Amino acid sequence: MNPIKITIDYLRERQSFTVLVLHITILILVLSQILVSDFMGFNEAGEISQNTLDFYGTWIHIITGLSLIPITLIFIAVEIKKQGVKHFFPYLFSDFSQLKSDLFELRKFKIPEVKTGGLGAIIEGLGLGALSLVLLSGSAWYLSWNLNGAWTHNIKDIHELFTGLVQAYVIGHGCMGLIHIFMGRWNHGRS
Repeated sequence: MNPIKITIDYLRERQSFTVLVLHITILILVLSQILVSDFMGFNEAGEISQNTLDFYGTWIHIITGLSLIPITLIFIAVEIKKQGVKHFFPYLFSDFSQLKSDLFELRKFKIPEVKTGGLGAIIEGLGLGALSLVLLSGSAWYLSWNLNGAWTHNIKDIHELFTGLVQAYVIGHGCMGLIHIFMGRWNHGRS
């Protein structure tokens, strides 16, 4: 039993090829951003450190972050076009019916399927929002840094705060996704 193969097969069944490629690309780039961020460095003047590891780590983080912007925008556009805004953000339309149904299922220790306006879709929407905030704050930090802005350090702090949200989302969404996949597989095997 190869868990990576099972997960990829599960995603292939439920996502178009385009969404699957974008989803996996964003996951890999976000994980690399989290790892590379530990190897960023600036000197007292706010310039990129000349230490080899810090120098390359910082530029890899900047280039990867900038490349994430169009990829994420395409992903969001594809998902919103396919699913609609209400799928991810039903609370903006005062629609809590599917969320209530999903919470009722959870109380019975059943994992609900992802449906428009349900818990899974809302969590996906929150992830899109968190990633958008990280990209927006990262872009603002990059621009402020290039312009020697007075608020550069403050924008960096905001970016790091939002990055914490994405890290929590990646862990939570990833773990819940794996539980969903393997519990569904286990339940299917029992029936």
